[in-house]
Amino acid sequence: MLSRMVDFWGVAFFDDNGQPKQGHEYQTLHNIYGSAEIGIILRWRDGRLNDDGELPAVEFQDTHIEHYQNGLLHNGSTDESGKLRPAVISGYGTEFEYYLNGKQVTE
Repeated sequence: MLSRMVDFWGVAFFDDNGQPKQGHEYQTLHNIYGSAEIGIILRWRDGRLNDDGELPAVEFQDTHIEHYQNGLLHNGSTDESGKLRPAVISGYGTEFEYYLNGKQVTE
């Protein structure tokens, strides 16, 4: 499993005012994934990870990305030939996993 966000699957998160997280959030993580420091962008809708149009819900500085819909790994988009696009891209674009509604599928 390539996902770095397993603890976030299907879980709602709230801001300091008790409201569901919305929009884009940037964080810096320390001493994780082989880096002393790594940046991450998270995109939220109604407290859950969610893609923002064409932008993935999770983007790490080291190019690891994860696509979500309503807090579940999901990428239902296809390329020009109709092939499903990956929900998780890791290893600097060399490793892929495909998910629909939180369930892993084959490409």
